[in-house]
Amino acid sequence: MQILCTMASIHKQSGRAYWFASYRDASGKQHFVSTKIRHAPLGHDGKERATNAAKNRRLALDMAMRLEEAERGNATEIHLRKLLSDVSERVNQRRLEFKAADTFLNDWLARAEKTKSAGTHERYGGIVKNFLKSLGSKAKAKLSDITLQDVQKFIEKRLEGGRNPSTVRTDCKILNAPFALALRQGLTLSNPVAAAEIPEGAKESRSPFTREQVGDLLKACDRLQLAVKKDEDPNVWKEWKTCIQVGFYTGVRLGDAVGMPLSAFDFEGQVLKLRPQKTSRKKRDLIIPLHPQLEAHVLDLPIVPKDRALKGKLGDDTHVPICPTLAKRKVSGKYGLSIQFHKIMAEADIKQETIAAGGDAGHEFNKFTFHSLRHSFVSELANAGIAPDVRQMLAGHSDDRSHAVYTHTKIDALRQAIDKLPRLK
Repeated sequence: MQILCTMASIHKQSGRAYWFASYRDASGKQHFVSTKIRHAPLGHDGKERATNAAKNRRLALDMAMRLEEAERGNATEIHLRKLLSDVSERVNQRRLEFKAADTFLNDWLARAEKTKSAGTHERYGGIVKNFLKSLGSKAKAKLSDITLQDVQKFIEKRLEGGRNPSTVRTDCKILNAPFALALRQGLTLSNPVAAAEIPEGAKESRSPFTREQVGDLLKACDRLQLAVKKDEDPNVWKEWKTCIQVGFYTGVRLGDAVGMPLSAFDFEGQVLKLRPQKTSRKKRDLIIPLHPQLEAHVLDLPIVPKDRALKGKLGDDTHVPICPTLAKRKVSGKYGLSIQFHKIMAEADIKQETIAAGGDAGHEFNKFTFHSLRHSFVSELANAGIAPDVRQMLAGHSDDRSHAVYTHTKIDALRQAIDKLPRLK
């Protein structure tokens, strides 16, 4: 059977379930392709099957006409999109989505807010914002219209603005996630981020504090405590002494150190158990044996019930942070904890090493921050001859595979490693 309409037509092929479209391009060359639209669709009864067959015949013929129009340059994009959506709805029971780039990326960002930590979501948001800004008016174009050249333009702008190549690599790694998702969902035919040329370059790293410098930081807290002003909280510098020792003996980040609850300390088992903010969504607990000096210091804190401390059992109801005053403050910002730590460094006469920012969007890089205590923790373990895999476990750097085999049988090996850390003067 053949149904004609101008030059385009549709045909049945023996043994094939779909209509075939026949049409000619602008040069007169004939094309013969399957529409993937069934000419004998299913139905509950003969009447429904006949109705569906008539609809499919009209749809297939319309598709053949549109294909010919497209080949001859007469079809509009809107018509082609409508045709593809109609076919998808008829064949797959759902219409095709032609989302704009900004809509799709912002939707992906909204979903990430529910599955990622607040800090991670904020980082994702900054990358999406910068990418859409780089696209300009094209941000309103269809996601499938975003090309490799658009991604390369984004990369070049980031580098020209002074971003470190390692930062740009991380940006691309994160930006790859939504485009890879779009590819899997059939919303785009390719992933332009995966094909981009990612810059190479070394990443700036923090410098570790020496054990002597950590001792100087603790002495500086004592001096600042003596010089505290009337309008200042007298507990601030005492809590900083706690925070610094936690950083040096556990390697945790500043936010985890100040917000660490007393219930994280198992003095009976002589271990510290916490879920770092950075990996909290992965529900990954970090278990670190307690160093004797840190254990003695925490047990001597005013918030520790002395009757229970003697027995080494504090119970699970002690959720108060060991640094309650510092825990109320933000880590970053003009008046955040990171800036206050610089004051302790200055009092300890530790000279800051700053890498100047490159470009308008670059940031100064300080070689010494609270994070340097994390580097000190790992460096001291390395200097004591502790194996790399053990250091990774203690620092929380292990991947999912090594984390999966982390069992209590290894706690003795970890305790021996922690015991090799030096006592601070």
